[in-house]
Amino acid sequence: MSTYFRYDKSASSVVGLALPGVSVAVLTQPAVITTQPGSPLATIWNAALSNAPTLSLATWANGYITFTLGSIPSDVAVGAYLSVSGINPVGYNGIWQIYSITGLLVTVTQSNGSLITVTPGTYVSGGTVATSALPNPFLTDQLGNFFFYALPGIYTVQLYGTALPTQLVLADQNVVAGGGSGSVTSVGLTMPAEFSVAGSPVSASGTLAVTKSTENANTVWAGPTSGGAAQPAFRALVAADLTGVGGTVSSVSHTLTVPGIFSSSVTGSPVTTTGTLADTITLVNENANTVWSGPASGAAGVPAFRALVAADLPQTVTALTSANILALFGTPITLVPAPGVGFRIVPLVIQIVFFGGSIAYTDAGGAVSFVAGSASQALVSNGIFLVTISPNRAIQQIGSFSATDTAGNPPTDDNAALVISKVTNNFAAGNGTAKITVQYLILATT
Repeated sequence: MSTYFRYDKSASSVVGLALPGVSVAVLTQPAVITTQPGSPLATIWNAALSNAPTLSLATWANGYITFTLGSIPSDVAVGAYLSVSGINPVGYNGIWQIYSITGLLVTVTQSNGSLITVTPGTYVSGGTVATSALPNPFLTDQLGNFFFYALPGIYTVQLYGTALPTQLVLADQNVVAGGGSGSVTSVGLTMPAEFSVAGSPVSASGTLAVTKSTENANTVWAGPTSGGAAQPAFRALVAADLTGVGGTVSSVSHTLTVPGIFSSSVTGSPVTTTGTLADTITLVNENANTVWSGPASGAAGVPAFRALVAADLPQTVTALTSANILALFGTPITLVPAPGVGFRIVPLVIQIVFFGGSIAYTDAGGAVSFVAGSASQALVSNGIFLVTISPNRAIQQIGSFSATDTAGNPPTDDNAALVISKVTNNFAAGNGTAKITVQYLILATT
């Protein structure tokens, strides 16, 4: 396995201010720097094999990808990078910058921090995660620092981005093999009292872990209660912390406005010191056989109590072409679709409007019939369909019909559509059309 070595540097303005978020590209030589990033990009090391949590899901939304990991390694942190491969579809694969972490959900952006504008598609399968990945190019941190690991050699380091008026090129940067020895045998960590430290000191290998210390209830992180500035600590609030919060309200009144279907009253208003505002809302009396509904016709309006009109009831309107009418014996036409298991259709009224054509139909017998499960109503006469001479019309109305279905589980009327058909023999010739309007109820069968 090849040995990689570290290169450290920082980016700052002419007055020495740190420049965070500057793009850094590491190039092998001879380097082409006329593009950003330049080329050829060097292969830099990442700790891909040190942490490889499992991945079970990937989603994209609003420019971000969210991965669902089986665990969150310690090197998965906001601003760090992770490498993903082996996902179908391939749009989820690559090196990404970590944007946020919520539980086992890791949300990422592009490696340069910009949004992922093209959706990768719907996750199908696969996914291998490697943490501590570092892309090339990458970004300086919030203090303008950057580093990378590479094989020993001479490199060109290219810095660019909106924070730099012009790109900065560091040519002939030498990455050399480390060496030497040291005498440090133990590293410890101390933190302020509001934090707890575990794993300190580290004398060989280990992890320094910082967590929040527990605090007493009803204490806040604040500066001193009086005097000069001092380091903050957790303490109880004092009156001086609430300067400017007090008010001068001496009376609060309350009114209540409700729609006309309600009556209302308010008691306890105004409250001048302490008290209770009580609202009472009741329904007003309404005329018998009226319902709370929008307007009976026209545009949308404020609802009110009124009598039902025909348009309030469920209805369907089905147009029959001459081809439909000529094929009613073999091809019934659905007027109301099946309502679903546990429900049946109860027709209230059926209206047939027939529009005469240029040729009258002829009838070889067999009634036109309306059927919903075992409920059936046949026309006494098919004469309405035998009208001719356009634009003559004929209208026929059929009232509700009754029937007893065949017992079963489910019974025959359960989840049955309402259809129009012909018992025997299709009509012959003819080219008139019809419009059938059905008003109906849907009733439960359980």
